[in-house]
Amino acid sequence: MKITKLFLLTLILLSVSCSTQLTTDPISFNSDWKFYKGDVEDAQNIDLNDASWRDITLPHDWAIEGPFDSSFNARSGGLPFHGTGWYRKHFDMPNTARGKHITLHFDGAMNNAKVWLNGILIGERPYGYIGFSVDLSKHLNYGEKNVIAVKLAPEDFSSRWYPGAGIYRNTWLEINNDIHVAKWGTFITTPTIANDMASINIQTEIESVASKDKEVRLETTIYDPNNKAVATIESTVMAKQNSVEKAIQTTSVEAPMLWDLDTPNLYLAKTTIFEGKKVLDTYKTTFGIRTIEYGADFGFKLNGKKTRFNGVCMHHDLGPLGTAVNTRATERQLEIMQEMGVNAIRTSHNPPSPEQVALCDEMGLMIQVEAFDVWQMPKVKNDYSKYFDQWHERDLRDMIRTFRNSPSVVMWSI
Repeated sequence: MKITKLFLLTLILLSVSCSTQLTTDPISFNSDWKFYKGDVEDAQNIDLNDASWRDITLPHDWAIEGPFDSSFNARSGGLPFHGTGWYRKHFDMPNTARGKHITLHFDGAMNNAKVWLNGILIGERPYGYIGFSVDLSKHLNYGEKNVIAVKLAPEDFSSRWYPGAGIYRNTWLEINNDIHVAKWGTFITTPTIANDMASINIQTEIESVASKDKEVRLETTIYDPNNKAVATIESTVMAKQNSVEKAIQTTSVEAPMLWDLDTPNLYLAKTTIFEGKKVLDTYKTTFGIRTIEYGADFGFKLNGKKTRFNGVCMHHDLGPLGTAVNTRATERQLEIMQEMGVNAIRTSHNPPSPEQVALCDEMGLMIQVEAFDVWQMPKVKNDYSKYFDQWHERDLRDMIRTFRNSPSVVMWSI
């Protein structure tokens, strides 16, 4: 995900029609949804009359709302999160978007998500904590009405805690040219760090859905924590049709400002793809310069200094607010943790929201990002073990790709 401070604080909002602006930056897709709690026959059809459905804005946790009926089971996490729920959104796509690569990204949907565009099933994801994208390009009506329909079917006894229900994390419309940086397509490492210099290694995946090979220019500029440009690298890349090419760029930064618990300095890499003088894509990646080291004799070192984990296990819900992502409420939780001396968070027992990781990057908290609660042996009858064999590798890869550039992440847990 293209995550920066500006990305979290200054969002490009999408109107009722998305015809107002075309941009390669992610556009919030949270407004003007319809919701129905319960199952509806053929609710994916474009001509279904949903006028009586509730108007909502995402993120949304339907389980926190009630009303509670005879299906309530206190043993399943305290609130009746199981059942079926439908979401629908009507939107326009301008004719000027023809030829673009257009995807809809869900940061998370709880759970057993199935997604239709104009009555055609275009994607599904059983695990409610993992971000996923669906390709809209082939089935969009340009200059006409479009309908996205999402069915969620969370099951009772699916976890040992309260998971919530609904499209409880943010959604993003991504309108890209035929050559662009792939989703989660940057990987930034700092192989050597000294007081006077830090080396920067940038791997960029350039995705092409073009009908022919094209030579493009890749330019990456590094900005320091004071937003000053400190390095620029240019490369020429042959973007081959319908493929993903990896480009490696290396540079260095003088007198690096390290990411640490007391000084969580963040750098920004701005990647731009040019075809001639035309800008095809821009992609921003926040990262930190720091070292981590584990050893049997000293435990853990951050930037060469022995550091003890004063950690807590935090579930993703926000107490009485439910599980719907709320950046300020998440920040408040982390502030309370820091006030009591916490310096590390374990995301029990699932991948966190992008907002939580970005806040830890900014606030100087270390994270152990956890993937799932079980493997093949269940702890409760409808937990992740039902999907482990088919989905665990893809879920794990996507989780790591989402958060691999975050300096706060110092450990992966499965």
